[in-house]
Amino acid sequence: MGRATKLFSILVTALLPLLAAAPAPAQTCGADYVIQEGDSLAKIAGRVYGKTSQWTVIFYANQDRLGGGTSLIVPGLAVRIPCIGGAEPALPAAATTEAAAPSAPTKIETASITKKIQFLTADDYAPFTGRALPNGGMHPDIISSAMELLKTESGGKVDFAINWVNDWSAHLNPLLVTRAFDMGFPWYQPDCQDFANLDSDAKFRCQKFFFSDPVYEELSLLFVKKESTITFETDQELLGKSICRPAGYFTFDLDQNGRNWVKDKKITLLQPQAIEECFRLLMEGSADAVALTELTGRAGVIKLDLSDKVRVIDRPLGVLADHIIIAKTHPNARVLLHYVNAALAKLKSEGRFDEIVEKHLTLFWESQTSDKPAAPTASTEPSAEATDGSDATATATATTSQ
Repeated sequence: MGRATKLFSILVTALLPLLAAAPAPAQTCGADYVIQEGDSLAKIAGRVYGKTSQWTVIFYANQDRLGGGTSLIVPGLAVRIPCIGGAEPALPAAATTEAAAPSAPTKIETASITKKIQFLTADDYAPFTGRALPNGGMHPDIISSAMELLKTESGGKVDFAINWVNDWSAHLNPLLVTRAFDMGFPWYQPDCQDFANLDSDAKFRCQKFFFSDPVYEELSLLFVKKESTITFETDQELLGKSICRPAGYFTFDLDQNGRNWVKDKKITLLQPQAIEECFRLLMEGSADAVALTELTGRAGVIKLDLSDKVRVIDRPLGVLADHIIIAKTHPNARVLLHYVNAALAKLKSEGRFDEIVEKHLTLFWESQTSDKPAAPTASTEPSAEATDGSDATATATATTSQ
């Protein structure tokens, strides 16, 4: 059985509740839950949140335990059950276990150099990045917190700034390749071992960049109109369809595992400049589906007030890990990668990584049940500003949103 087949089988197990099972006891949140025989993430989510579709809340909260980009659950495994949308804490005592205390973090080793690392990101990627979001979104919050640890432990030898340039398509080339900025985030890593079968964008990433340890994993899903007949039970169902994904976004998941939808022109790929344009094309019938990571797509649906007009297909296109990247030609590439990997590891060992992720996921899922529209993203006027209170040391012109 191939990796893709295994992954799909695992995800289907997580998604499909066992309808014939005996009624389960009431389930709530706020602690660890030990998986019982016959459990699935969907069943647990149904008991906790009242919606089996919110199984991904548990999936995202347990990436360190599920591992390998899969949602494999086995009896005896303890998973964290975050509270969202006013859910009450406390799980049945018989089904809980105390979370293991994290091991004492080690000191981050830094070279005796003074370096201000200039990170690069952009708006319009809720809930992961966006200056209108708390602390700039999940990823800037994670990276800022990790780098503050590094800054403290280095005695100020290593400093950082997060810069915003609202043209994602310009980040890899020229802004990072020419080292106008040091490191960029969040970016997905293609399967570089299958280099010959990658599209030109994916090959460029493999050739030109080093990738940090994975920061976070996301599900890539399809969004279709409520009345659409698309079920995506098989890949063949999408052949000849028009799929929309904004310019500057990755497309290698549309080709991976032998799909070759883009490479062999089996689909029509629409690439407007913004998420809003993709959903506009969907609603007017020019696109059959919008392909986005789950949370970003759901945030777009809420922002555009399309919840009663758009549905999400549960079967994922893929499970993708995002990274911090740096050009291979950067003179300090390996040193800076060591810094960020060590800082992220320390943040996780102290338990603060999980706290940050849960905070942003809670805000996101609560917005899914709110009658209020999601907060607008920041202006897409040209900008290249730093979030540490200082001016960016490099300048760039932003011509458009992501």
